[in-house]
Amino acid sequence: MDFITVFDQILLLFLLVLAGYAARRLEVFDDKTTSGLCSLLVKVTLPALIISSLMVPFSSERLTACGEMLVISVVFYAISLIVAWVIPTLLGAPETDRGVYGFLLMFSNTAFMGFPIIEAIFGTDALFYAAIFNLPFNLLVFSVGIIMLHWGAAGEKKSLDPKILLNPGIVAVLIGLILFVTSVRPPLPVTGALASLGSLTTPLSMIVVGAMLARINPTEVFAGWRVYVVTGARLLLMPVVVWAALVPFVHDPYLLGVPVVMAAMPAAAFAAILAEECHTDTKLASQGVFLSTLFSVGTIPFVALLVA
Repeated sequence: MDFITVFDQILLLFLLVLAGYAARRLEVFDDKTTSGLCSLLVKVTLPALIISSLMVPFSSERLTACGEMLVISVVFYAISLIVAWVIPTLLGAPETDRGVYGFLLMFSNTAFMGFPIIEAIFGTDALFYAAIFNLPFNLLVFSVGIIMLHWGAAGEKKSLDPKILLNPGIVAVLIGLILFVTSVRPPLPVTGALASLGSLTTPLSMIVVGAMLARINPTEVFAGWRVYVVTGARLLLMPVVVWAALVPFVHDPYLLGVPVVMAAMPAAAFAAILAEECHTDTKLASQGVFLSTLFSVGTIPFVALLVA
């Protein structure tokens, strides 16, 4: 395992967050621009990334691997959903914050940070497994995740519109799956445009998180005890629980290692971005993303020792 590569990847994300923080503090752009960038990410660049990542050659071997990894991924997210429900309740979190805490616990930074770290630990061959593992994430984050965040938004609890589930993320997953199964490929200019748009997602998302952090008083970034408990559960409890659940039954190093390492990733950057879209607590979501990314510098190498 290349610890230097893992550390470098985490540092890269931090520098992007700091760039967004500095840009907002220096008034390079304002809150209206930040909100517009959130919409661009949710409605354009992330759907393009989802479709692009699913355009891989179809084969019976890959189909078998897909099936096994998808079953494991479903188990993973079932465990995550239980943890996301129980821990905020045990912490006695305000009802308006429970959706954000649940989102931080259930959804980790699998795509933006998980993929390069999986490659650093297991090698390039593991990336296909990581892509398949990430399929339910793309589906759930735009359904269960959005429901969670709307549940904590003022006035949304009784007026949740089912139409929120018909969104660009869900549509992108369906299109990507059709392209994978049928092996149909759009013309080269279209695939090139999708790849280019998708490549914007990681840097732009971290810049936006930094801009959202700039809204918070610096003394408040490290305030609040509950967010530290949730961060600890996100970085250490989740991978240990997933490892304990899988190790008696799964012996393939990729099928075991990829889910455990993905569970050790910090909170998904889209926690803050979707919180902005859902008009819920973006400050708490941004704080959770920042703190979990900060502490993951020390926890990811530790968790990797379980499976490397």
